Amino acid sequence: KMRKKYPKDSRVVKIADDISDIIYKAMMALAHIFSLILINLGNFVILTIKFFVSNFRPFINFFYNFTKTIQHRLGTFFPSNIKKSLERIMLYSGVTQNPEETLGITALYSIIVPVTVGIIAHFIFHLEYMPSILAAIISFIVVWLIMYMVLSFLVDRRTSSIESMLPDILSLISQNMAAGMTPYNALWVAARPEFGPLAVEIQRVAKDTLTGIPLDTALINMTRRVKSGKLERSIKLMIQGMRSGGELPTVLQGISKGIQTEQNLLRRMKSETSAQSIFIMFSVVIGAPLLFAASSQFIRIFSIIFGSMDLSKLSATAQGGITISRYL
Repeated sequence: KMRKKYPKDSRVVKIADDISDIIYKAMMALAHIFSLILINLGNFVILTIKFFVSNFRPFINFFYNFTKTIQHRLGTFFPSNIKKSLERIMLYSGVTQNPEETLGITALYSIIVPVTVGIIAHFIFHLEYMPSILAAIISFIVVWLIMYMVLSFLVDRRTSSIESMLPDILSLISQNMAAGMTPYNALWVAARPEFGPLAVEIQRVAKDTLTGIPLDTALINMTRRVKSGKLERSIKLMIQGMRSGGELPTVLQGISKGIQTEQNLLRRMKSETSAQSIFIMFSVVIGAPLLFAASSQFIRIFSIIFGSMDLSKLSATAQGGITISRYL
């Protein structure tokens, strides 16, 4: 701007260049100082974290081992039938954790969470003793319900994944055996990672057969680890076909086609009933409250109308009308 305003004055232009150069160098110096501050601050934070971690590591390890010991001790207090039931559910869900450890963790949380909720409800929200105790009891129940719901969700997800992949893997095993592979090789080759939990179970069956366990026994053991009626029926049909002398590839192919037909039928049923389900949900959620509100408004309006009428005059008028009609 100064060059345009003073095109002939070289001193003004030189002063403007010097000022802009000084401003540029000052900005670069400030940016360098700011970057150095950030770097030093980051190094200080990292060194502080390392210091605390190195000094508090024994306390952290002690606290971790202490909580593990408490969890194990709490888990041993539960009856054996509860442990067996939880072990079966965890086996179906694919969780490899010890049932006693799971019960101990849940029991520990069911102690910590209710106490915390009761203290917060009483001292922060200023509730009475009974509402605070009730909130603690509800939180205790919620902790155990969450544990059961999580395991049930894992069981259902694993079962649905296995049932959806079952016809594909049976067809693949059938093709491998028809190509001349042994049952062990056919099972091992078919256990691809994209089949998910079913591939893990098939690999386990293949390992069992390699150790000398009969194929039918290994398949039956697999059904005990998976909560699936389709898988159990398929294994029973497979074993019956093997014992009756039928060709195993043909049996597997037939079972695969039967499961695919059943799955397609279920998809059709779901698609056909989805519109009806939506209509029923609309009627229950929106239609019924609207009808109830309309009927309540209708009753209120008629109550106001009949309340404003003089029924004695209406009865006298009606009697007079009846008398006149007699004379006519």
